[in-house]
Amino acid sequence: MSAYKYSGFSLVDEIKDDEWVIDVGCHKNLFKGKIKNLVGIDPACDEADVKTTIEDFNTNHKFDVAFCLGSVNFGSEETIVNQISKIVSFLKSKSRIYWRCNPGRKDHKNIQCQNIDFYNWTASKHLRLSDHFGYEIKQFKQDSNNRLFVEWIKNI
Repeated sequence: MSAYKYSGFSLVDEIKDDEWVIDVGCHKNLFKGKIKNLVGIDPACDEADVKTTIEDFNTNHKFDVAFCLGSVNFGSEETIVNQISKIVSFLKSKSRIYWRCNPGRKDHKNIQCQNIDFYNWTASKHLRLSDHFGYEIKQFKQDSNNRLFVEWIKNI
């Protein structure tokens, strides 16, 4: 997490004490204890608050912020749109989404990851999808490790 300039622990400073954060694909839940009101979900890691997929997670709670830090990167356009739709359903009408995206690079060292269908995130895809879901792009930066850092914001 410390390897990322924009989408790592520096995000802690962006969260207000009264804001609720859902960390989608939290992995080892590294923001736990650093952000007061945090719920981490992940399908594979026992450290998650809820061990589940994006598609299977359900809650009546509404969050102010979503972290999608390397988690919404896999599958077809339809899969990505469905996952974003599910995430947006957990968010308040005034909310933010912070993204760390893989722009289609198969650069994972894990051999099992070499056959995964990475979604090729681009600036134009972020613009189109953020607009589709009613968000504006506040920040778009090249992050460490050849990843994209993007902040979507909705002020309705």
